[in-house]
Amino acid sequence: MPTSRARLARLRLLPSTAHHGAVSRAAQPPSDYTCSPLLLRPLLRLLGADAKHPELRDRVAALVEQEDRVPVLDAAALIDDSARVLGDPDLGLRAALFSEVGDFAALEWVAMSAPTWDEATRAACRYGRVLSESADFRLERVGDRSHLILGSLVPISRVTADFQVAAYSLAIRMHTGREAEDMEVWFEHPRPADVSVYAAVFPNSEVVFGAPFNGFNMPAGGDDEPLETGNASLHGVLREHAERLLEELAPGESLVTRVAADILAHMGAGHASAERTAARLAVSGRTLVRQLAEHGTSYTELLKQTRYRTAIHYLRHDDRTIEDIAFLLGFSECGAFVRAFRRWSGQTPLEYRRSCQP
Repeated sequence: MPTSRARLARLRLLPSTAHHGAVSRAAQPPSDYTCSPLLLRPLLRLLGADAKHPELRDRVAALVEQEDRVPVLDAAALIDDSARVLGDPDLGLRAALFSEVGDFAALEWVAMSAPTWDEATRAACRYGRVLSESADFRLERVGDRSHLILGSLVPISRVTADFQVAAYSLAIRMHTGREAEDMEVWFEHPRPADVSVYAAVFPNSEVVFGAPFNGFNMPAGGDDEPLETGNASLHGVLREHAERLLEELAPGESLVTRVAADILAHMGAGHASAERTAARLAVSGRTLVRQLAEHGTSYTELLKQTRYRTAIHYLRHDDRTIEDIAFLLGFSECGAFVRAFRRWSGQTPLEYRRSCQP
């Protein structure tokens, strides 16, 4: 497939891609990540209504009442244990329904005081680590859609992913009384046999399973739309407070986030390679490989993930040809893209596009 500058220019006339995240972060062992114990407040409320498992409720209460931050892995294990003991695979969604205003502390207040929806989302991405150091929240612009990726630097179960996505959505609804229009809710895990709880929690959104990330796919327009709860002067004060909280944590954004952003920005021009990314980020190739390995990933894996979620966007929301999509993802020919997409999803791009049509 030709990769002429003229063709690239034609495709780039369409809405471009962009990335927003936090500041640079050094590699950190997963066991060292901490989170606010307030994260488990909704789960404690759910268990408070269950008289059959007082021991489990007491374990959660003991963690919630901690004055200091707690290990992320301990909090995630407690959520998973609760789902196992209760025999409820939908526990994450049900626990999120017990969220109350203020549960998510500084992150919630700094985001919801932002003057616009765009600034609120950027604040959530920047200060997500205040709530959990393992949070890897990113906002990526792909064509005329935005991907809000609620990523994690440690592996999380279906139950924890459900809780994280549902709690984020419900917090916005509690403050504003509404959610973004034409929003899709994406989950990495396969479609469960029973999706009734998902339909109840996200009544106005399409829920997509087997997606490339956990989070939201929504229109990119309306970035400057005022946020109903916005307060510019209060937001400035809260940002200063959030910045101080960030300074108390391990410094900066992970190399994973920076590499993913670089791939998104350069893959369409055929300039996505480990060597070129390392040069653009001003690190050596060996450092890039080593630090990605410390985070349990690799350049090849990040390139695959970025290509997959971008391909899903175009196949679901755009009428570009399969050949054009392959080119935008940096493949040298269409056949290579078709084979790769089949490995990722079990379907060809055309089969996937047809499955999304009503």
